[in-house]
Amino acid sequence: MAELLNRKKRKKPVMIALGVIMGILSVLAIGFLIFSIWLNSSYFVVTVDGGSMNDTLHSEDRLYASYSAKAKRGDIVIIDATEHPAFKTSDGSERLLIKRLIAVEGDSIKCEEGIVYLKKAGEQTYQKLEEPYLNQTTGDFKEVEVGAGEIFFLGDNRANSKDAREAGCMNFEDIIGVVPNWAVKNKGAITKWEKFRKSVADFFTVDIVHRTGG
Repeated sequence: MAELLNRKKRKKPVMIALGVIMGILSVLAIGFLIFSIWLNSSYFVVTVDGGSMNDTLHSEDRLYASYSAKAKRGDIVIIDATEHPAFKTSDGSERLLIKRLIAVEGDSIKCEEGIVYLKKAGEQTYQKLEEPYLNQTTGDFKEVEVGAGEIFFLGDNRANSKDAREAGCMNFEDIIGVVPNWAVKNKGAITKWEKFRKSVADFFTVDIVHRTGG
């Protein structure tokens, strides 16, 4: 009888510890689910495919893009080019671009001697566009006036990017997401997190994952 009581006493701390661990795991699982739901309602995940945004972004980087943020000059944006003749795929599949928004309606843009100049809507003179994200010059192009409701966009890898220089302006409404600066700065952590999240929690939530190219 004494031995039986001793065994019960020894089991008690173990059961308590197991209960605490299970409780912690349950709280973490619920928190993980709530975070995933919030994340998927505010942002979608994009996986970079191609080198048109080097060295800011690289192929296989994963990023968050906001559904609701209004794009402004200098932002990295996700553009739906599925129906655009210059980007349309042979099978009609979805084609998304990840580029930098350079100019908007009413702006004028040009590049001379490798330097991009921007004349904003309502202004009279061109100003050199400050582009600290570039590590190369831009090939010269003639003045482009951005029409009503349109955007002019470029890749950060100017030597290897198919963008508005070749395809022409697109509609502002073609922008489906804006990549916030914090997502770019933390792309490494986001990439690791998303790979982990996808590997262990596919049954918790349905993610919208897009591959974006140049």
